[in-house]
Amino acid sequence: MKEKAILRIRAPLGTFVLREDSPRPMLFVAGGTGFAPIKGMIEHAFHVGIDRPMHLYWGVRAERDLYLADLPRHWAQSHPGFRFTPVLSEPDAGWQGRRGFVHAAVLEDHPDLSGVDLYMAGPPVMIEAARAGFTAAGLPLERLYSDAFEYAKDPVKS
Repeated sequence: MKEKAILRIRAPLGTFVLREDSPRPMLFVAGGTGFAPIKGMIEHAFHVGIDRPMHLYWGVRAERDLYLADLPRHWAQSHPGFRFTPVLSEPDAGWQGRRGFVHAAVLEDHPDLSGVDLYMAGPPVMIEAARAGFTAAGLPLERLYSDAFEYAKDPVKS
């Protein structure tokens, strides 16, 4: 590019963004590496001073899959309105925390979801199962924000 040339950029146009102006408590549901976009949202909320209640549920197979487990534990200590619940679907015998599917843990703790904003990211099968359960528990679809990870097909080899 030459100096003073015009550069046009088209930014991402997705809808998986934090609704900063909402007055409602926020639930975050991450499946596996779905923690990455959720992490960014939570950090942004802290950065801009949002003090509404926040609860992160992070579902993984085994404890070793909680690749940054100390970070949400630190958030829970540093931010009074923040809670963290890890949920393991295939825990080792010594695991003392929640077991099962992450969306089931959310529904156990929040049988009425009509008064929250819910953000979730993870595998498509988790998103679909959670969507059905959450809307049955009163969560309006317009307050369910999700980012399902789609997997690219393997290239056809000739």
